[in-house]
Amino acid sequence: MKKCGLLILFVALLTQSSVFAKLPDDTFTQLRAQVTAAGQTSPSAGIAEIDELLALHKDALAKAQTIRLLYIKSWYQINSDFIEQAMNTLAEARLMATDIDEPGILYSYYSISASALSNAELYELALENNLKAYQEAPLLNRPEFISQTENNIGHIYLKLGLLDEAEHYFQRFYDFAVAQNLIPQQGTGLNNLGEVALLKGEIDKAHMFHQQALTIRQANGLAYHEAWSQFNLGRVYAAKQEIDLAEHYLQQAIENWENKHAASKTLQAKLELAKIYSNEQRYDEAMRLLEDVITLGHEHRQPTSLLTALKMHSEHLKQKGDLKAALAAQEQYNQVSDQFVKKQAAVSLAYMVSQTELQTKEMELKQLEQTHQVTVAMAKADRQLGWFILSSAMLIIVITWYFMYRLNNKKRQLQTLLNQLERTQEKLVESEKMRAMTTLVSGMAHQLNTPLGLVITADSTLQSLVEKLAAGFADKTLTQKQLAHFINESTELLALSQKNSEKAADMVQRFKMMSAKLHMSECSTFALLSFLKENIGRLAQSQNKAIHFNLSGDDIEVTNYAPVLLKVITQLIENSVKHGFVDTQEPQVDITIQCDKKDAIIHYKDNGAGIPLDKRKQVFDPFYTTRLGEGNLGLGLNIIYNSVVHIMNGQVECVEDAQGAHFVIRFPRKVASAG
Repeated sequence: MKKCGLLILFVALLTQSSVFAKLPDDTFTQLRAQVTAAGQTSPSAGIAEIDELLALHKDALAKAQTIRLLYIKSWYQINSDFIEQAMNTLAEARLMATDIDEPGILYSYYSISASALSNAELYELALENNLKAYQEAPLLNRPEFISQTENNIGHIYLKLGLLDEAEHYFQRFYDFAVAQNLIPQQGTGLNNLGEVALLKGEIDKAHMFHQQALTIRQANGLAYHEAWSQFNLGRVYAAKQEIDLAEHYLQQAIENWENKHAASKTLQAKLELAKIYSNEQRYDEAMRLLEDVITLGHEHRQPTSLLTALKMHSEHLKQKGDLKAALAAQEQYNQVSDQFVKKQAAVSLAYMVSQTELQTKEMELKQLEQTHQVTVAMAKADRQLGWFILSSAMLIIVITWYFMYRLNNKKRQLQTLLNQLERTQEKLVESEKMRAMTTLVSGMAHQLNTPLGLVITADSTLQSLVEKLAAGFADKTLTQKQLAHFINESTELLALSQKNSEKAADMVQRFKMMSAKLHMSECSTFALLSFLKENIGRLAQSQNKAIHFNLSGDDIEVTNYAPVLLKVITQLIENSVKHGFVDTQEPQVDITIQCDKKDAIIHYKDNGAGIPLDKRKQVFDPFYTTRLGEGNLGLGLNIIYNSVVHIMNGQVECVEDAQGAHFVIRFPRKVASAG
């Protein structure tokens, strides 16, 4: 229902005439009609039609017209479940729109981006884009866009479980529909309020809302939307344990959707009905519905419903004693779940890449504009003040060129970083850690934001100084003192820009150490305790604190990666120094070696501040640190984890101890890859 309302307003927005139009409005309207006709056949046909029109009319289309066609293309890509391609199309359109001052362009971008991210169930990012669209909507002077955006925001809050916030926006949407006498929207608003009430456990209130919505829709011939009311009434009666009425309304909803050739909409109703049959021990009927949902879920690419059905199907087969079929269903569930997680990570990465490219492009455009201004100022100086002013203008050009060179260099480093993140993502998928990718990318973007923000600030300030210099040239009031002041300020700004650019580059180098594919030295055989004793002195000298080390245990012979182990111990010592020994007068580290038949075990203990129980599960996560504002990135223990698990084929954990931090490292005495 949300997508239907959004599509109607989206098409209305894109059909408005534009002051930027190059093709006549009538001709462009005919082109849109061709796209609409193709899209009604299938979304893929609509995409192909738009690609053909863009190629055929490339020189005739105005930029705003091209952007509108790209937005429609991205919508078809979303409906075809090509979310990554949709994000790329949206990024292309957004880059084209950087010099177009038209509110509808930005509103469409944020609204469609939110729909794409919501489709991938990346609700936090979807909410961020919907809120940006909400800021743009008032500029359109169309209240219905504000109201529809409020409805969209309410749906995202509902998905995030923020029921009070969702209810607030749904109520605003409904009040607007009542005030404007918009009958279909009134039914939608009541339906949404009913969903919130049901999730809050206010069953009678939910029943009232959904019954009112059904009455409005039946009275006004809204048959397609009527099915939603029947579906939600079925859920309400199920919550009331009135099973006959619940079954009746759910079957009516399924029948209505099937009559409207909307088979994909029946999935939720069939799942609710299957749950009822399961609770009533009508297992055969439940199984038939679940098999139908599984088939439709694959056909219409509905991962959430498909996963729910596969889970229920596996449980039913297990109850029946058909363990082989249950295992097959569970394996299919795992496969679909893995594919969905990969899709989420890919979409999230595509979104972050598109945002980075957009910011980079905007900075490049500002630099080009600045270069133009400097060139104009230099020409005026040549005519008015002679060779002295001309030399100053040349200095400005050199400074600007150097700044652009540094900026482009950082852009290449950022692109390299993004490529490394993509490779890291593939490894994390293999290690079943794909869900951490969104956190990883967001953490890096947050870390890089401050130095890049200072670079942009320096750029803006330098641009302001250039404008003042140009004004002095024009008014013939420029003095040598003002010029000297400009040179000093420019030098300081460039130094600030260079310093923060180098800081960002340093962060990039530290991010590289997170990869599970750390550099492996050759595997070797060595006596573990002797090896540590030989190197512990050098490690102690590398720290700024005097630490007393106690090494004890079995001097067992192991075959593994000695340099990697030394790096792990180094990181543990650095972690103790930075976090544990801040207030410790006599820091001490105890390293004890143990062994069993196959593994070597290292106990690393310090007498520092220790790690609270509620923090131990997070200490190995990337970017987790309790001292982020002091220059720490929170990568040290994550590097330890990757080194031990992915290179040494071992395990590492943080365990409880009476005093200080206690880490236990276990790894094979003879690593499997050593042969």
